[in-house]
Amino acid sequence: MSKRDKSLYIDDIIDSSSAIKEFIDDMSFEEFVSDRKTYSATIREYIIIGEAVSNLIEVLEERLPQYPWRMVKDFRNFIIHEYFGVDPQIVWDLTTQELDELVSNIQQLRDKQ
Repeated sequence: MSKRDKSLYIDDIIDSSSAIKEFIDDMSFEEFVSDRKTYSATIREYIIIGEAVSNLIEVLEERLPQYPWRMVKDFRNFIIHEYFGVDPQIVWDLTTQELDELVSNIQQLRDKQ
């Protein structure tokens, strides 16, 4: 099995974050919750982000220890294994309040390479 270059995981996180922002652009929470395609697409992108973070966890925790990387990884696991219990409000809050900080930290890592 070949190892994937770590920079590609960084790109995945940035691309998925950008996609999420595009999906919800100009939406209210009520519109987000009632639009199954947008909600499902957003969840899928968070799964990609979490998987990419899982593959970078050691590097991320070493170089950017101030950010809660394990929580990102754990959120992915929660979405996958407890999909029936995912609260749309949490997804919305992560997207509207936390996603920019995640991207900022990932871009710092990319810039240091």
